[in-house]
Amino acid sequence: MRLLLINPNTSVHITERLAASARCQLPAGATLTALTATEGPRAVRSPAEVQGATERVVAMAREHAAQHDAVVLGISLDCGLAQARALCAPRPVVGMTEAACLLACLCGPRFGVLTLGRDMASLYHNHVCELGLGQRLAGVAAIESPAAFDTPADAVSAQVLDLLDAAAQPLLQNGADAIVLAGAVLCGYAPALQQRLGKPVLDGVACAVQLARAQLALARANSGTDLAQIKFLPSNRS
Repeated sequence: MRLLLINPNTSVHITERLAASARCQLPAGATLTALTATEGPRAVRSPAEVQGATERVVAMAREHAAQHDAVVLGISLDCGLAQARALCAPRPVVGMTEAACLLACLCGPRFGVLTLGRDMASLYHNHVCELGLGQRLAGVAAIESPAAFDTPADAVSAQVLDLLDAAAQPLLQNGADAIVLAGAVLCGYAPALQQRLGKPVLDGVACAVQLARAQLALARANSGTDLAQIKFLPSNRS
């Protein structure tokens, strides 16, 4: 398996966080290409930056997807997902938050979303609704933590973990059976937060890699059928 991981922002340490989550889910012998954008913001932290991220996702997929078996988008709003799917078909293209929300539905009737930046909360709520999962959403909570963007790629900030723990409590009280971490810089926090909450916490990139692997396995299971002949389900996003 040759996996392409796209970070449409310019923070190398965020790409490293994404890649660490991805590598933990890859089978032996698989290869990972983790790309960082060469222009744009260090991270998408406002609604105004979403369109630029979408354009960079499409450009990076167009340039590099042909050399890979599957693509994971390392941007938590899944910017450019529909466009990248159309461009890369029949290769699987999976959004990190899309994947985490879908797998969260296996944990119970409702799930909550944790992210960074209160200005972004409504965008995540809308995204979950666009995925067709609005009725399963117990709520979106957003923390304010500049420190999250400066934490080394191989570390978990105790301060950020405390903030996530506190923000998750209202979601659990509102009936969330699982928590989705929606934020590239939050990759790596799931194990520690799950231990605190006693509920499943889903890392978007880890979930996306697993779903990409599942799609490829299903394609191979069609004996005598080449990947190019497989018709994957199209995105329902506009």
